[in-house]
Amino acid sequence: MQTLVTGGTGLIGNALVKQLVEQGHSVRALVRDVERAKPLMAASVERVRGDIEDPASLAAAMRDVAWVFHVAGMPEQWQADSSVFARVNTLGTANVMQAALAAGVTRVVHTSTMDVFAAEPGGTLVETKLDPNPKATPYERSKQAAEREVEAVRARGLDVVYVCPGAVYGPSPAHVGLNSFFIEFLNGRMPMLPPGGLALAYVCGVAAMHIAAAQRGRSGERYLVGDEHLTTAELASLIAREAGIAKVPRVAPVWLMKALAHASAPLARIFGFQPMVAPSQLEALLWDPRIDASKAQRELGFVPTPVIEGVRATIACLREQRLVPSPAPAPARA
Repeated sequence: MQTLVTGGTGLIGNALVKQLVEQGHSVRALVRDVERAKPLMAASVERVRGDIEDPASLAAAMRDVAWVFHVAGMPEQWQADSSVFARVNTLGTANVMQAALAAGVTRVVHTSTMDVFAAEPGGTLVETKLDPNPKATPYERSKQAAEREVEAVRARGLDVVYVCPGAVYGPSPAHVGLNSFFIEFLNGRMPMLPPGGLALAYVCGVAAMHIAAAQRGRSGERYLVGDEHLTTAELASLIAREAGIAKVPRVAPVWLMKALAHASAPLARIFGFQPMVAPSQLEALLWDPRIDASKAQRELGFVPTPVIEGVRATIACLREQRLVPSPAPAPARA
């Protein structure tokens, strides 16, 4: 079956491309730089130059395609110009959906996020509780608006299924979001841990649920995907134990981290540095929701990945890519 993946060089998209190839699907990847993408994908993958912000580039990419996996997007991270979230996540999604409808695509699997749902801080997210109110951050609002764009095209006849993961992490050629936490922590650049917690979602499991959603997801339905909830302190301790790090920084008080985040943001825009924690990232950690993934388990066969396995694989990948220190060799015996 001919499939198209947008965002195939990214965290989720790259894992998805690999799994589709392994399962025998014909895979086409929409990429902005064909040469850069070449070493990141199997030779059998057809790499098509295009950009979700350029509607004219999408028609050729979708020719004769049965399934479209729309994974491309700007994840929750620091951006000096926050308008990029709306351009990529909202307008880019609208372009993809309209092109898929025009091309007669059989099904689109749209990568959404847990952030479109409503819950009290520390509460549990379920698919029946979409948040009707604008969220606090540009990223979250862009994903809410993207879903409205998807629904508008779905009302015109496009078959769409939503996959809504938690905080995705794992082996990848691209390191954003939670992978950045691993990198900063393992390189000793985290003097304090941010407060709060997050629902983790290992990338290979998230990719598998995209394929399951294409195969047997119900049209118009949303599927939350998350493995386990950890506080930042629990995650740091687990990473430290697996990486052989003796000392874990303390968790910063909420008031202090809020002050640092909001004071550093305007300076970061002026001087071009990366703040330790962006205000939007801190908002997400303090929201601290759990995920009820029972619907994905029941309908898509989702099996949560034990966090210890995901952490080990992520550390190994980062070491192989020389982004974090490798363990010191054991002293030779006399």
